[in-house]
Amino acid sequence: MHRRRWALLAIPAALAVALTACGSQPGQLDSDEDGITTVRITSTQSLNTALPALLVEGDFAKQFGLDFERVDIAGSGSSNQMAAILSGDADIAGAGSNTVVDAYLGGADIQIIAGDGDLIQSLVVSNNAIERFGVDVDADPRDRVRALRGMKIGAGPTGSAGNSSLRVVLNDAGLDPDRDVTLVPLADTGSAVAAGLEGGTFDATWSPVGSGEVAVARGNAATLISVPAGEAPALDGYVCNVIFAPTRFIEQNPEVVDRIREALAEATRMTKEEPEAAGRILKNSIYSGMDQSVFDLAWSEAVQGYHVGNQFTPEDWNSFVDIFDDYSEHEYAAVDYEDLVNPVARGQS
Repeated sequence: MHRRRWALLAIPAALAVALTACGSQPGQLDSDEDGITTVRITSTQSLNTALPALLVEGDFAKQFGLDFERVDIAGSGSSNQMAAILSGDADIAGAGSNTVVDAYLGGADIQIIAGDGDLIQSLVVSNNAIERFGVDVDADPRDRVRALRGMKIGAGPTGSAGNSSLRVVLNDAGLDPDRDVTLVPLADTGSAVAAGLEGGTFDATWSPVGSGEVAVARGNAATLISVPAGEAPALDGYVCNVIFAPTRFIEQNPEVVDRIREALAEATRMTKEEPEAAGRILKNSIYSGMDQSVFDLAWSEAVQGYHVGNQFTPEDWNSFVDIFDDYSEHEYAAVDYEDLVNPVARGQS
């Protein structure tokens, strides 16, 4: 049986960095009498963190001498997962690379140990908005985005990977995110999304695949853009989802980190070679309450976005800088890639 812990955190990344001074510090992990090492990992109900969920809920981790203990997070935002790491409630976490990089620049002593894949995000528009704004859902992707002019769009909070990436997509289509549309912060990027679309709170939503798709499956909305399906060219080369850990944890547990990466590689292999089996694991655990038709729709999109190899290469970093440097208050181009990204994620362990 997989054990679970709760980390009821809802802390912005900037504030979370302050926790490094008071949070419990990670140490060297010990194995039990069977040679199994327990690793605490954050988990959320988002397909952006499907690989960590597979580590916890799958039955393959023990072949790598690992038992992943799930640390539940209140909300799916990356800042909450950052707070869990910096407060010492988790050993490793999966989060958006934007949040990880910004926390690093804010002084958090962390490193990326794996790159998991694309932003598993979609742009969903209500049928009502499609009719009112004359949206052609079969147009070129950039033309579809241009049709958002004047809409209210539910999206993650400012500074999140979701919000930052949406701004890039809007700019690429010639829209000013602060003038041509109204961005409405989503406190919950899960269950509230479909209700907001169907009730008219939002005309469109930019949220993890599987949330807006609830309204799509009910016939009340349409998916306008799917990032994992390659319909957001402005985000080409963007490795959004990464696994990270405190630098001290990595230094004290190098062999464990290598095994964590091996387990991640197995989880990724399953999404590519056994997508139905991987999907069943997720559906029967963290998505047990989701309608099967909605899950099938979301999973068929999501599996396209996970990256075999689980690396975050210099090319990946250069793409990140090219995409986001002009939109951030930080100078990403000045970041020391080799300090931010541990050698295990560069394929140099």
